[in-house]
Amino acid sequence: MTIFEKTYSMGISYAYKYIMHLSYLGTNFSGWQIQDNAKTIQGVLMEALKCIVNKDIPLIVGAGRTDSGVHAINFYAHFEWDEINIEQLKYKMNRFLPIDIVLHSINRIDIDFHARYSAKSRKYEYWLSTVKDPFLINRAYFFEKTLNLELMNLGAKMFIGKKDFSAFSKSKSLNNVCSIKSAYWVKSKNMLIFSIESDRFLYNMVRCIVGTLINLGLEKINLDQLSNIMLSSSRSHAGYSVPACGLYLVDIKYPKVFSLESI
Repeated sequence: MTIFEKTYSMGISYAYKYIMHLSYLGTNFSGWQIQDNAKTIQGVLMEALKCIVNKDIPLIVGAGRTDSGVHAINFYAHFEWDEINIEQLKYKMNRFLPIDIVLHSINRIDIDFHARYSAKSRKYEYWLSTVKDPFLINRAYFFEKTLNLELMNLGAKMFIGKKDFSAFSKSKSLNNVCSIKSAYWVKSKNMLIFSIESDRFLYNMVRCIVGTLINLGLEKINLDQLSNIMLSSSRSHAGYSVPACGLYLVDIKYPKVFSLESI
């Protein structure tokens, strides 16, 4: 247990809960969660808060644990503390934070809000570039082989619904059931973008689904074989895990009672 986790586990309560709206490019970070010997988003934010607010501020809680190299367009986190000057803190945080993390806003939020457990769904996109583009280095997966996009979209539809996604995850969780709300591919100029929204995601799940759908688009497997992979619950039957550089957390939905649309 890190010093930050020990501080948070003490159960000290403060007067207010605050929500942060963030974006970050994950290339130079070993994911969200604090690690002892690696640079992480949570670690950098805690360093800033401890320096600017108070060294005893409890651990900030994120909406999820994005993996190493994964990006976030919309990310939310909360922390508890007493009265603070919100605009002044936002200004100082953005001055302190590295260029690849931006803090869009800080606001007070209902004490019952939880950045992770209050979330109703999360949406990810995977960006695949069909041409070599120096401006997309570490921002998209360069893949120049021809893909059958129509077939890939037929395959994507098969993921929608409440299903066991054991075949598409390295997770050892006892519960591998997720409810996929939407899954589809779109083409935009030289980009193929996969969008998927679910109530929850398993470890490495999106990247494995994308790798499997690429195999379908290459016609290495057919729709019947994709169905069998899903039913197998075996990770060894699914496709490869595509690189983290193309994965973006793009949206998180919370209950209307928290009024995040006004933040």
